[in-house]
Amino acid sequence: MRRSRFTKFTPLIAGLMTGLLFAILAVPLNAHPGDFPASYDISKEITLNGTVSSVLLRPAPGMTWGSHLMIETASGRVDASLGRWGLQGKDAVSVKPGQQIEVTGIMKSLSDKKEVFVARTVKVNGKLFTIRNQHGIEVSPQTRKRAAEKGESL
Repeated sequence: MRRSRFTKFTPLIAGLMTGLLFAILAVPLNAHPGDFPASYDISKEITLNGTVSSVLLRPAPGMTWGSHLMIETASGRVDASLGRWGLQGKDAVSVKPGQQIEVTGIMKSLSDKKEVFVARTVKVNGKLFTIRNQHGIEVSPQTRKRAAEKGESL
């Protein structure tokens, strides 16, 4: 059997194609340009107080990726994005409709002119939950677990 000169490159090409596939799958299909942490400006942070009207574990069509809290504030209803891990894992936010809540983050306008509040911290029943770091990068359940094991706060 004759061997092609490209046979030795087959594993390399397969590895590159697999890496490309994982990169494509890692980006949410409904991501908006403003969803990414590079656009989080901590100097624009505000704190909202209100009552949770609904808890969404998965986004509804047209919403940013991840979980959301719909909050009734003095100035109206606000869609607070908690990201992918805000309601998942150990030491995740535990909240129910009707509870009073304090959320710190920034308001973002999406490409379709819809506004979403990108939450960095959530305070419920006197307990503070860190959703994102000061750069807007989501805090995973593994990061929360490691911080708890070391006795650190996020």
